Amino acid sequence: MEHLYERIKDARERAGLTVNQAAEKLGVSRVQVWRMENKAETITADRLFVLAEVYDIDPLILFKGVNATTQSTAVLYKKIGEVVAMVEAEVQRLDAKPPPDVVGEAVVEILRQETRGRQDQPTEPLDIEKYQGLIALLIKQASQS
Repeated sequence: MEHLYERIKDARERAGLTVNQAAEKLGVSRVQVWRMENKAETITADRLFVLAEVYDIDPLILFKGVNATTQSTAVLYKKIGEVVAMVEAEVQRLDAKPPPDVVGEAVVEILRQETRGRQDQPTEPLDIEKYQGLIALLIKQASQS
């Protein structure tokens, strides 16, 4: 997206907020939100940071023009941490000692599956049962090699 106001609107929509909800969270009128999204109002640096916080997006993404579908690094790191913890818990449950590259492969594959075809930021918790078979299979394959 070429213009800041387009990125602001895109970020609001991806945050799942209506104009009214955004106005309430920002402490402004819905007309002011509309003006920010339609190039009718100048966006200050302070306002940009507030928008980024409310819409849960990296302010640099809004400012530099990277598409708002890019996850903020904080969200991405949190999701990676959840996946690593889930894989480690499953490895302990199986009482296995796979090589680090197998654990890494499991983490990468789960992240791929969690983000495949998604344009929004995944917010629901990971379903460990969904991936137990994958983790067990990767560990089994590693132990047979």
